Amino acid sequence: MPELSKDELVVVMDIVDDQKILGEKIGEIKATDNGLSNNCSYYENINNLKELARQSGANLIKITRHKPADKFSTCHRLWANIYIVENAKVYETEIEWSANRKLTWEDFKGQPDIENFPNALAVTNSGFGYESGSLSFFKEGKLFVRNLFYNHGSWVLPKGKTDYVLRHEQIHFDITEIYTRILRKALIDANITTNNSNRAQLIFESIKNDWQKRQEDYDYKTQHGLKKETQEEWEAIVTLELARYDLYKSN
Repeated sequence: MPELSKDELVVVMDIVDDQKILGEKIGEIKATDNGLSNNCSYYENINNLKELARQSGANLIKITRHKPADKFSTCHRLWANIYIVENAKVYETEIEWSANRKLTWEDFKGQPDIENFPNALAVTNSGFGYESGSLSFFKEGKLFVRNLFYNHGSWVLPKGKTDYVLRHEQIHFDITEIYTRILRKALIDANITTNNSNRAQLIFESIKNDWQKRQEDYDYKTQHGLKKETQEEWEAIVTLELARYDLYKSN
C-alpha cells in the first residue's frame, strides 16, 4: 500500500470504542519498549502508532491492547489493528486542534440538547488537559498539553447549519487553543516535569477557570454570534492571541 503523507488523517479508536469498522484490515502494529525507553508515554506512543500506520498506508487504528506504565516499564505499551477505510472521519470521537484543519458540520455528531441550551443553534464541546510523559532513570519526563474537540458532545440544529454559525463555533475551539498554549507556557515557566507534576494541578485549575469565563464572555457579548459586528471583533482578537502564543502551539 502507498505510504500516507503526514497531513493525511489517521483516526485512532480506543479499546472501548465498539463502532463497526467497514474497511480492510491490512495488518497489526505495536508501540512497546525495552523496559527503559524514553519518549513512550501514552500520547507519544499513540503518535508512534500513527506514524507506523501512515507508513503502511492505513488511515484507521483500532487499539486492541494497552499495558500502562508500571514498575517493570516506564512506557505505555500499545497493540493495534490497522485498516483502510473510505472515510476515516466517520470514526472520529475527538479532534485535536490544528491550524490546518477547521471544523465542519460533519464533525458535530451529538444529539441536540435544547433543554440545557434553549438559545443555542449549535454547541461546541472542547477542552484542554495535560498528561505526563514517560519517566526514566536517564531524564525527567515532560507534560503534554492537548486541546480536543469532542464530536459526540458537540451538536447543531438543522437550521443552524450555516457558514456563519460554524465560524462562531470554530472560535469557541480557537479560544480553547489559546488557553491550551497559555497552559503550556505556564508549565514551562514553572519548570514542571513528571518529577513535580503535583504542582501542575493548581496551575491548570487557575487557567481553566479563566478559560471558562472567556468562553461565557464570548457567547454573552456576541449573543451566541447574533451580533455580527461584535462577532467579527472577537474573530480578530482571537487571531491575534493565537499569534501571540505561537511559540507554544505544540508540545
